[in-house]
Amino acid sequence: MPNDRKLFAVTQWVLSAGILVTTLLIGMLVLGVAATIFGLITSRLPLDKIARATGVTMTADEIGRMALAAYTGGIAALALVQFILRALRRVVGSASVGDPFIEANAVDLVRVAWLLLGLNVIDALIKPTVYLLAPVAVREKIHDTVHISMTGLFAVLLIFVLAQIFRRGSDMRAELAGTI
Repeated sequence: MPNDRKLFAVTQWVLSAGILVTTLLIGMLVLGVAATIFGLITSRLPLDKIARATGVTMTADEIGRMALAAYTGGIAALALVQFILRALRRVVGSASVGDPFIEANAVDLVRVAWLLLGLNVIDALIKPTVYLLAPVAVREKIHDTVHISMTGLFAVLLIFVLAQIFRRGSDMRAELAGTI
């Protein structure tokens, strides 16, 4: 199956690239947090430019609260994405060298499902959190709706089921090995 090897190799590369990109993005967001805190401490936030760009006059504290909440949500989401990519890379790695139906892959898939559920929770909560921290003038320009991704929730359920299939395949391999 030469095409399988190519597929596994490309998938491993894409997952590794994703891990690298999320690491860089997390680093950039951490720098953003540091820059925001520095701007708040030293009173160097360009409040006039922010007011012109947004059409809303805000205090440094209001900007800081909203920015830090958004940064925190972004960092948490990217960390979960990175853990998901690492688990998937382990599953693909083991599948490329042999039998994918091993207990470690089932455990990794359960981990992916829980992490994906966490990612959906962060996605649903970050916008309302920033909304609650925003001044009234900003709230009038944005909506406070909570968005729950049905596709994301179905993906979580599918991955939990897939993990059970992998676990059952692992058990069947063990039974088969015991009968020979």
